[in-house]
Amino acid sequence: MPRKKKETATLVRQDDVAPVFALGDFLEIDAPATKSRRLIVAGIRQYAVGAAGPMVDYVLNGDPGSPQIRLRFLPSENSKTRPLVLTLFDSLAYNEALLAVVMDDTAKLIIHDDTNPANIAGDIFWRIYDVKDSHISSVNIRSRIGVTDAAIEYWDYSRLTDIEGVETEEFIFVEMNKADGWFQIWRGVEVAAGKIAAA
Repeated sequence: MPRKKKETATLVRQDDVAPVFALGDFLEIDAPATKSRRLIVAGIRQYAVGAAGPMVDYVLNGDPGSPQIRLRFLPSENSKTRPLVLTLFDSLAYNEALLAVVMDDTAKLIIHDDTNPANIAGDIFWRIYDVKDSHISSVNIRSRIGVTDAAIEYWDYSRLTDIEGVETEEFIFVEMNKADGWFQIWRGVEVAAGKIAAA
C-alpha cells in the first residue's frame, strides 16, 4: 500500500528562505517563548487574506500545559514573508467592549498585562501599515482529524519594544470567529528564519 502523502502548506509569495513544514514535523525555534522546546506541527491554517497577502499558520504543540503557540508566516509589503512566533495571550466569548476597541478609528490598542502591574499605562500597539479596517478571511484548517474551513475577522497591531536587550517589533492579532463570535488574542515577535529548524 502506498504511503499517504504528508499534508503541507503552500506559502504564497514566500521568500526564498521561508520553510514549508508538514503535519507531524518536529521543530525547534530560537525565540523567547520556544527556547529549548521541541514542538510538533499539529495543524496548518491557511488564511486567504492578510495585510499584504495570504498568510499561513503552523499550530505547534509542546509540553502538556504549555501555552498555545503558532508559527505565522506574514507576507510584507516588500513581498518577503516574516516568521512570527505567537502565543495565545487571551481567549474569550463574544465581547461588545473588545469589538468596540478594535473597531475604534484611532487604530490604537492598549494591552494591560496582569503579570506586570508596574506598567500602569499598558503597552500601546498600532495597526500594521496604518490600516483602519479589519481583515476578513476564509481559513482552511488541516489537522490529523481532517480538513475544515472557517471565516475569521481580525485586526493586526505592532509596536517597537525591548526584548532581551534588543529592539524588536512585537505583534498583536485580535481574531474573531465569524460563526460564534469567539475571540482569540495572539501576541508574539518576529524571529529570523535561520532560527527555525526541523528537529
